[in-house]
Amino acid sequence: MENKKSYHDYVIKDGKFIGKFEEMYKTFEDPWIQSQQPNRYSRQMAIMNIKRYGINSIVEYGCGLGYYADWIFRETGIVCRSIDISPTAIKKAKAKFPHLNFEVGDILNLHQLPDKENVDCILLADITWMILPQLDTINQLLLENFKGKYLINNFVTYKGTQKYGLDFFTTTQEYINYMPFKCIGYGEATTVDDHNIDSTSIFKIERK
Repeated sequence: MENKKSYHDYVIKDGKFIGKFEEMYKTFEDPWIQSQQPNRYSRQMAIMNIKRYGINSIVEYGCGLGYYADWIFRETGIVCRSIDISPTAIKKAKAKFPHLNFEVGDILNLHQLPDKENVDCILLADITWMILPQLDTINQLLLENFKGKYLINNFVTYKGTQKYGLDFFTTTQEYINYMPFKCIGYGEATTVDDHNIDSTSIFKIERK
């Protein structure tokens, strides 16, 4: 029988955060159609910034099934340390891309990463809305453990339909203003047919 639920029902529904990522990856083969590289504009712009700023080592949070990590590898030769909270997602990513580096982890443990001094960049791969309640804590951990490094954030905002996170920010500029770090670049893209706006931003992890 066809599953009538959408993968969105396991993430954010009716303006409320659900966060059942492991259950989602067990239920759906390709949530967010990751195999087709959704949010392609922001992801390509982020890769351009990786090249522009001479970034050579990346820790990626929210790697999912690994398709973006593979795109980064093909464009730059960088093997990210790619982390996701879902064991099922990591298992599938390892099977699809055995040449890359995947592991289960929680972004709230980023201060426990080994070899932090050798990390150039923390990449948040479309997980902003999923980590919103912990964002201030994460920002403090970044400042304490990765000061002077880069932070790249890819995320989408929604044209007039957003119900979640309204007390935090609803546009890229509002997000940049909210963040405590120095923004050194950002970009947005959309089309008249899209219901969302793709964005990427890059910060130097130091206070404004």
